[in-house]
Amino acid sequence: MNKIKVVNNKIIPFVSDDVEINDNNINFNNNGNYFIDYIDCNNVSLCINVNNNKCIHLFEYSNNNDINFNIKYNLDMASSLIISKFYYNNKCNEVVNISLNKRGANIKYNFSSISNNDNFYKINVYHLDNNTSSDVFNRIVAKENSSNYFDINSYVDNGIKDCYLNQSTKIVTLGDSDNRVNPNMFISEEDVTAIHSSTIGSINEEDLFYLMSRGISYNDSVKLIIKGMILSNINPDMENMERILSILDSIGGE
Repeated sequence: MNKIKVVNNKIIPFVSDDVEINDNNINFNNNGNYFIDYIDCNNVSLCINVNNNKCIHLFEYSNNNDINFNIKYNLDMASSLIISKFYYNNKCNEVVNISLNKRGANIKYNFSSISNNDNFYKINVYHLDNNTSSDVFNRIVAKENSSNYFDINSYVDNGIKDCYLNQSTKIVTLGDSDNRVNPNMFISEEDVTAIHSSTIGSINEEDLFYLMSRGISYNDSVKLIIKGMILSNINPDMENMERILSILDSIGGE
């Protein structure tokens, strides 16, 4: 996996035929798996571009204190971008703009997070040409006294046909927390498939009962359910799996 490090809000320069970096603009020129690690950051602004006919799997990892993100993803003709993103920040304010600029562009946006304090996420998806596709999957564990606000907006103008839009957000609460999801689909065209779902609630009692009936403790049952939800959404490699598991192992059944 090709690693890109963003340290103190700036990309660390490196030489690669596959990736072209200009200031905080990233251009992916070849198919492949890539990893962005945000280190000691508090205010990150990136523009990520996927060129024609390229297929990119991008894993993003952030374990910082208070951080602001402004991320743009631009997809060209018949390009494909799979984003697997894991955050464990103290506080996070993120604005994501996804532009499906050309015919056949498609994105799968998979976001998992453990929330400690106040978090705001705004995700805008713009379908700008025919036959474009977007899936947005958010999976959040809200710890005691945290808050999570999601503002998710998908756009299709009149005349943009054969598009597919999907939004799915699930927030599992551990104790008292303030969580809100605002899913919007602004569609001016009939020839579109659009789906959205949002759920907020505590861990499923039937799942807990099933695990505990097999001799697993309450806290360990909670951890297993959380791990399944978080990890299945992002499917990390072994290196990132170990980092994420160490965080998830610290979470008990509050």
